[in-house]
Amino acid sequence: MHVACAIIKLIRPVRGSDETAGGTPMVPNSPAEALGSHSPGVHDLVIEVVQARHERAVEAHEAAATRYAMGFGSQWRDLLDDTRDAFKDRGYPSRKLAPGGYRIPIVNDCLVYVWRVPSAPDAVSDFASSTTRMNGFSASPPEPALFDNSFVDGGAPTLDGVAGLEVQRLVTLLGGEMPVVLVMVRSSPRHLGSIEWAVAEFAAGKVRLHGEETIWEPELSMDEAVADIESFDSGTPVAPAVELQEQDRPSDA
Repeated sequence: MHVACAIIKLIRPVRGSDETAGGTPMVPNSPAEALGSHSPGVHDLVIEVVQARHERAVEAHEAAATRYAMGFGSQWRDLLDDTRDAFKDRGYPSRKLAPGGYRIPIVNDCLVYVWRVPSAPDAVSDFASSTTRMNGFSASPPEPALFDNSFVDGGAPTLDGVAGLEVQRLVTLLGGEMPVVLVMVRSSPRHLGSIEWAVAEFAAGKVRLHGEETIWEPELSMDEAVADIESFDSGTPVAPAVELQEQDRPSDA
């Protein structure tokens, strides 16, 4: 009887610190933790993408000579496409979210979603009000490679029949849901205010942020710094408050 034996090695690392004792996935504490060694590269790339798109949006807004910012606000779809293309050029896969159909890059089994924050006060907590964005919180990771170069004879055999179904079941059990790294862009036609990122968690109909951090904000120019200093060549300087105190007078006796 001839017996064939294959050693199956799952390449995807197990997020041991991200699971509770009961096996329920936990949300990473920060984007750096979620992205791992990819974090510095993602940090720089999303800043580059956002700045380039903002410049184009400002140019289009000025060329339109409009008093309204509705056209400027429509850059959200361009941001998604620009981000997808930039990460694709660097070899990262993406996930297509229904029903909107736009693709979000995957880095270290995390979705990286770049989003221009609307001016509404509860915009971030209502991020998942869109069905497409909500579906990002239930997206599963791509299937890992089942065999690496250490396989006998260097081959990459295909699995079929019962063995193939069993491997697919194991991959599904180990997959879980991908964390969402939300990159938040705050901007207007006048200026790019800031770029922040955080790990987004969707629970009880609202989105909560973990490890929120500002990764870019404009530097204060010398002219702006001088403008913040009050000049004495105009206006009336504020006089210092002086409080009179009674002093004990010497006795005549």
